[in-house]
Amino acid sequence: MSTIVKSKIATAVFEHRQQIKKWFDEKFAEYPASFYCSVDIRDSGEKIAPVDCNLFPAGFNNICEYDLEASPAIFRKQIEKMAKLHSIKVPEKILIVPENHTENKFYLENLYYLKSIIEEAGFDTAFGRYETNCESNPQTLELTSHSEKKIVEHTLKKVDGVLQTYTGFIPDWVLLNNDFSQGYPECLDGVVQPIFPTYKLGWHSRKKSTHFEFYNQLALEFSKVIELDPWHITIESKAVPGINFNEDVGLDRLITTAETILTRLQKEHEQRGIARKPALFIKNDAGTYGIGIMVIESIDELRKMNRRTKNKMSTGKNKSVIDQVLVQEGVPTLMTTEGHTAEPVIYMMAEELIGGFIRANSERSDMDNLNSQGMFFKKLCFKDLSDSLKAKKTTEFPEDFPTLEAVYGVVGKLSALAAAMEIKQAIGAKK
Repeated sequence: MSTIVKSKIATAVFEHRQQIKKWFDEKFAEYPASFYCSVDIRDSGEKIAPVDCNLFPAGFNNICEYDLEASPAIFRKQIEKMAKLHSIKVPEKILIVPENHTENKFYLENLYYLKSIIEEAGFDTAFGRYETNCESNPQTLELTSHSEKKIVEHTLKKVDGVLQTYTGFIPDWVLLNNDFSQGYPECLDGVVQPIFPTYKLGWHSRKKSTHFEFYNQLALEFSKVIELDPWHITIESKAVPGINFNEDVGLDRLITTAETILTRLQKEHEQRGIARKPALFIKNDAGTYGIGIMVIESIDELRKMNRRTKNKMSTGKNKSVIDQVLVQEGVPTLMTTEGHTAEPVIYMMAEELIGGFIRANSERSDMDNLNSQGMFFKKLCFKDLSDSLKAKKTTEFPEDFPTLEAVYGVVGKLSALAAAMEIKQAIGAKK
């Protein structure tokens, strides 16, 4: 079934490639893309859809060498395009503000590769570290990544609205690689340089439910363009606010919402001849790092939650309180690698696909959250989607057409466009 659906979508993408390009061009002109993002995708065989979109991706070290080599040219092109769209000058210097992870050596590996890409694209780059709202004493922190690569971070200060390092690095642009799940430092307010992506959509305020509202809206419109049943690329999602698992507040509304969606999914499965029992993800609506997630196949699992489960669902990253959850259609994954459950993760630089990787997990099933204990990564080399749509043949589906890139690529691009709509809504970005 998976091959049939992927082939159906890929054929539709190929046959409507000119309309697709025009549609995306017009949409991204109206909604300028985020600087970058990563998209987790699930492919069940019957459905291929995103299950998460991260505006501050932290896995550049997992992208394959082929795509890393092609990335600097894409970064350069998209940065120049972003400057034009935002009516600002093309930068010469870019400051990266990372997470304050000094012990996570894999995250440091990510920083090394991100900096390398930007430098190879022709920009002077440095890391700026904030401590206590950019008011810490001048210091330089030398860190070592998993593969012994050196990362040097300089503390930040703000002078007359200009964000800079204490060593005198004054950037033209500021690039965030920090999701600010516990809030952002106030010193970012009033900074005169452009900041990408906006800190206003860190996990302190961003909601996954908003993303999926925009995504499903776009997927429905896109499906009309390529004449596809939208069910294959949409994912049912509903936010439930006012939740407190430890005090049993709002659980009645959560149960009602979950029961309604589960019943609807069961009818859909029966009509489509899908034997598998539907499931739901209950996840933190403002979270990341795979924290605050549970999977259910029966409403009784919510009614009979034990104290351990309630505690797990009460706090997110950095012990942030979970007070709103997203009830989302569970999409199992058919992908495996080395016999283990896996899923593709797509990386976007603005409007363009730059690559991705496979997240696998030796301890989880095909319906579980794979971003958890037991996960590991494998390289997944992608050609740029624009190249995928430049096949010479125009009257038939070419044998060498890259089906995987075309299918996962357009789903990733739709999610990136939904993120762009989030940004415009949050900051009122002008065309």
